[in-house]
Amino acid sequence: MKKVSLFAVLFSLLTISAKAQWFDFSQNITDVTIGLNAGVVGYHFNGQIDKTYADLGFGASVSLLGCYIDFIYQSPEHRWGNKISPDKYRDHTALTINAGYKIPVLPWLNVTPLIGYSNETTGWTDCSTINVDYESHSIYHDYNRDGIFNHFNYGAGLSVKPISWLEIGGVCTAHAVYGNLSVNLMKLKN
Repeated sequence: MKKVSLFAVLFSLLTISAKAQWFDFSQNITDVTIGLNAGVVGYHFNGQIDKTYADLGFGASVSLLGCYIDFIYQSPEHRWGNKISPDKYRDHTALTINAGYKIPVLPWLNVTPLIGYSNETTGWTDCSTINVDYESHSIYHDYNRDGIFNHFNYGAGLSVKPISWLEIGGVCTAHAVYGNLSVNLMKLKN
């Protein structure tokens, strides 16, 4: 019993002397980040994981004064082909948009509760059509949507700061799981 009491006293002294400040919201004032997202979007979690519309997606994120917003989008798989053929392919898209507030647990660790919107569409990619996007100089086929599924999205994000101007994070929601790499613009200029 004496060993347990001695351990408890030593642990208490160690935590008191650590001088770690938990939940310091003042650091959100100096945080302005932009980032890129990549991961899986379009699955459903309703007790079981339904991956019918899940695929790789890309997106972006922004945070200002602790307020965080991001999106991730998956385009139809066959839409960006450069060959013309009479084929039609069954395709789908997925989109997730989330908003939340960064909670600085420690100076190097943030937790972000998120709520948002998610949807998946189903349709056909018509490879007999061809279009040109002059801004990106790319060729694409028409995607004709025949169904859309809308959802309320919720989840959480976790990010760490290995360097003062860099954040590496992950987000897990009811309809997407993805990673995030962000740059803090306010800390980058220092």
